[in-house]
Amino acid sequence: MSTTRREFIKTVGAAVAISQMPPESAAARERTSEPSSELTPAPVAPGGKKKVIYDQDNSGPFGTDILGTLMMLQADSVDLLGITLVTGDAWMKQEMAYTLRLLEMMGRTEVPVYGGAEFPMLNTKEEWQLRQQLYGGHRLDPWMGAFNLMNGGRANGGPDEITPLPPPYDRFAELKAREEHAARFIIRTVRENPGEVTIYAGGPLTNIALAIALAPDIVPLVPEIVIMGTGFHTFTNTFNIFFDPESARKVLRGGWPKCSVVTVDLAEEIHEDDELPSGRRMIDEIVARATSPISDLFQKYAVEPVRQNPKARLFRMADEMIAAQVIDPSLFTKSEPMYVDICTTPGPRYGDAMFWPKNWDRAPAAPKTVSASDRRVFVDPRQYYMGPPPSAGVVNVLREIDHDRFKKLFVDLMTKPIRRT
Repeated sequence: MSTTRREFIKTVGAAVAISQMPPESAAARERTSEPSSELTPAPVAPGGKKKVIYDQDNSGPFGTDILGTLMMLQADSVDLLGITLVTGDAWMKQEMAYTLRLLEMMGRTEVPVYGGAEFPMLNTKEEWQLRQQLYGGHRLDPWMGAFNLMNGGRANGGPDEITPLPPPYDRFAELKAREEHAARFIIRTVRENPGEVTIYAGGPLTNIALAIALAPDIVPLVPEIVIMGTGFHTFTNTFNIFFDPESARKVLRGGWPKCSVVTVDLAEEIHEDDELPSGRRMIDEIVARATSPISDLFQKYAVEPVRQNPKARLFRMADEMIAAQVIDPSLFTKSEPMYVDICTTPGPRYGDAMFWPKNWDRAPAAPKTVSASDRRVFVDPRQYYMGPPPSAGVVNVLREIDHDRFKKLFVDLMTKPIRRT
C-alpha cells in the first residue's frame, strides 16, 4: 500500500516523539481512555477558578520565568494543576531544582511538578554554534539559554549538571518531582478535564509538541493555550521559538480552539523596573510591601542590581504577560487574528516567525520584487507573496495591553499575603 508524504511525516513525527518518552504503563493507559466526543467548554471551574497547566523553562533564581510562576501561585482565580518543565533558559534538571525549592519556600508543596523534554526535537547546541560561525549573530537578543557558552561568568554546564542554589533558595528541596513524564501528564490531565484546562506555555514548545504528537485528540479539548514567542519588529527570531523551531511549528499549526500569543514586541513595552503611575518603581513597591520569600527575591535580584547600576534596565515582562492573559484577559485591549508559521529551513532565518493577516487574500497586491533576505528563506521567491502555507494556524495575536492595569495586577499579586495551602 502506498503512503503519501504527509502520512509519512506524521508517522515519523510520532515515532520521534515516542522515542523520547518512557513507556506508558497499563494503569496509565486505562486512566487515559478515549474521551467522549461531547465537549461542553467550561474554562472556569466551580468556585471561579481556572484550571491551568503551567509549562515553563523555569530558570532561576529570578527573572521572567520565576515571576510568571509566582503570579500563578498567588492568583486566587487559578487552580494550578501542575508545573511541567522543559529545557530552554536552562537545562531541565537545573530548572527542576529551582522550581521544587521555590514551591517549598512559598508553602505550595501540593503543586505537582513533572520533568519533560531535556532536548529540542531536532536543534542542537552544536548546530547553533555552526550557524553562528556561518551567519553571524542574526538574533538581536544574544540569549541562548541552555546553549549559552558562558553562564554567570563560568562555562555552562550540561544537561545533567545541577549547581548549588544561591540565597534565598540556599539549599536543594526535599520535595520531589513526580515520575510521570510532562507530556503524559498533559495528555492525561486534559482528557480527564475536557474543555476545562488552559495551557500556559512560557518556554520552548517541546513538551506540548510531544503531547499532541502522541495524542492529537487533546487539541480540541483545550479551550486556550497561551504562548510566549515570535515577534514583528523588535526581532522575529525569538528564543522560545528559535530553541526548538520544529516543535513551535507543530504547536502553532495545531488547530487549537484558541491560541493566544504574546509577542516579544508587546513584552518589550513593560520592564520589571518600570514605574507605577505614582512614580515609584514596581520593584521598590514590592520590596516595601511584600513578605518573604518574594521580598527577598526582589531585594537581591532586582533592587540591588539596579542600585549598583542605575543605568541598567531589567528584563521585559514576557512570561508575566502570559500570566495576565490567563488571570485577566481584559487587560489586553487589542488583539488580531493572524496566520503564523515558523521557518524551519536550515540557514540564517532558521526559527523566524512569519505572519500574515487573516484576510491576506484581500490585501493589496504585494510588490513582485523579492529582497535578498526573503530569497534566503524561501526556495521559491513567489512563495511568500502567495500567502500562508495551507497548514498555518490562525492565532490570537495580543497587540495592546493596559500598562497601568497590568502593573497594578503584578504588584498586587507580589504584595498580597502568600497564598499557602
